Parts: sequence; C-alpha cells; structure tokens
Amino acid sequence: MNITKLELLNFRNYNKLKIDDFSNLNIIIGKNGIGKTSILEAIYLGSLATSFKTNNDNLIIKNEKDFLKIKVTLYEYKIRKNLEITIDKNGKKSKINGVTQKRLSDYIAQYRTILLSPDEIKIIKSSPNIRRNYLNIQLSQLNKEYIKILNDYNILIKNKNDYLKKMLINSITDTRYLDILDEKIVELGIKIYEYRKNYILQINKYINEIFNNFKNGDKVQILYESDYSSKNKEKLIKELKKIRNKEMNLGMTSFGVHRDDIIFEHNGSNAKEYSSQGLQKLILLSMKLSEVEIFIKDYNITPILLLDDLFSELDNNNRNKIFKTLDNKTQIFITTTDIKNINKKITEKSKIFNLDERMI
Repeated sequence: MNITKLELLNFRNYNKLKIDDFSNLNIIIGKNGIGKTSILEAIYLGSLATSFKTNNDNLIIKNEKDFLKIKVTLYEYKIRKNLEITIDKNGKKSKINGVTQKRLSDYIAQYRTILLSPDEIKIIKSSPNIRRNYLNIQLSQLNKEYIKILNDYNILIKNKNDYLKKMLINSITDTRYLDILDEKIVELGIKIYEYRKNYILQINKYINEIFNNFKNGDKVQILYESDYSSKNKEKLIKELKKIRNKEMNLGMTSFGVHRDDIIFEHNGSNAKEYSSQGLQKLILLSMKLSEVEIFIKDYNITPILLLDDLFSELDNNNRNKIFKTLDNKTQIFITTTDIKNINKKITEKSKIFNLDERMI
C-alpha cells in the first residue's frame, strides 16, 4: 500500500497544498514551524480521522476558515483508492471513491499508519489512559469489530456510572439494573481483554530481537495488567458483586478493562521508573518496529510508517539499523530540519521534498 498524492485545504498553516509525486521512501525537509509535521499529521488523520497532536479539531482548521479538507490517493494491490475527509463546525464527513460514508467507523483504517515522533515518549512516561488509548488506536486499525465492542463497552460504563451517581444522590438501593449492566460489561470486557492480551503477545514475539539490534544483550518485554487477568465470566461477576457497595459509595465503576495498563520492562525493571530517556526511546522505537512486523506478517497489512523528527535524536549507527530492519517493507515518511542528519545512502534512494523551497 502506497500513498501517491496528498491534497490539503485550510489545514494548519496551509491554505492549499498538493503533493502528487510521493515515492516509497520520502524525506520532508524544512525549518521548524514551516509545516513538516503537519504533513504527517494530515496523513495520520486521513487514516484514523483523528489528529495525533490534539483532540480539538478547531485547532487544526486554518485561522478564520470554516472547514478543512484532506484528500489522499493511494494504491493497494494496483487498485486506486481516493479518500476524503472534511472537518467543520458540524463534525467530520468522509468519502471513499466519491461515496459519502454514513458512519465514520466505515472510513477509518482504509490505510494504516504507525507513527513515531518525539511526543510518543508519553506512551511510556505518562498515564495508563495514554497507553490504553494507544492500544485502542492500533487495534482499531486491525479489526473493525474491536471499535464496535469498545464503543459499546464505553456506553455501558457511562450508563453504569450515571446510575451509580443517581443511586448515591437519591439513596436508591435497587441493584437489579446494575446486575444487567454488569453482565453485559463483563461479556464485552472479556472480548476487549482478549484482543489486547493477544496484541501484547504479538509485540513480545518481535520486540526483544529488534531491541537487541540497538542494544545487544538486554531483555525487553511488555507486560499487560488488567482486572480481567486469569478470570472467567463467573469469577468477574462475583468480583463485581463483592465491590458493589464500594462502587455505590464512590458513585463510579472502579473495576474493568477501562483501567488496564501496560508496563514496559527493561532487564526486569519498569522502564518508566528506572530506564534513562535514551533507553525509553529505543524501547518505544523497538515496539513501533515490532508493530510493522505484526501488521505485515500476522495480518498481511502493509502500514505507512511516519517518522517525525526522529533522526535528530538518534546517532548514525541507529538510524542505519532502522532501515536495515525495515528493508523496504513499507512506505516511509521522514521529517527533518537538515538532510545532513540522514545517511547519504538513504537520501540517494529517497524522494526529497524541501518545504523551504516549495510554494505552500
């Protein structure tokens, strides 16, 4: 799968931008603030209908404009696909080959992206919510059913929380509605748990070998922590009944896969707490490269790899190892402020886009 053309209208600092000569390996050069990352952000948004920079869509519409539009043309198995997404005050609309999609979920993941940027270090350093969200994004690219199950689960949790608050405020003691909700929550939670557990197992199948390309002899793995670990439906429902009084006193749900977390472990220790930032970046890089392997080998999907300002943070040796690991497996977009950051052997086989010289 390769993107051949990108068109932007009123996106970030671009009034209009059209690039229609992308190659398999693309390097986007330009000064800070000129819009390099915005191109990667547009490609990402064209796939997932969301930005990796902000949750506020108003911030990505160019100042004083009413809407933005992103068009992506790509080829998959020599078949051309035209994608379009528009964002305005009324929300998001999408088209596939000119046909408006009734649901945004029908548009998402028409092509898949794997992103690595300096900000992604928050996956290791930040809160469990960030890590869960990352898992959800990756799994939603691999299975449409996961999106539906997750949405349905979140609706049930909201309904349960609303009822628990109502019980707390109005001193309601009837728990029959909670019994119904808990059973449905457990059924969907088990499915989400299995999807996440299997995905972590897939990452661990590749991550240590890849990490050893950068730092030989070390041990890296990802651990999955969940309230649902090693429990069947009956045990989970019993667990929920045990803590029901606690949840009624709190007015919120305190048990479930919406509390899951993943731990990055380096040589037996939690990388968040004990590894240097340099090691954390290599662990994250290894995970992303593991995901390329998962998409291609386990799902027969070729993702688009987005590397935002990555090379400024890696030495020449590790930069070269990235390309040795990838070995023309996927289309790549790289941003950098200086072509000198990239090995000449790489630039010679790349398509280079200099935004400092381009009309934007």
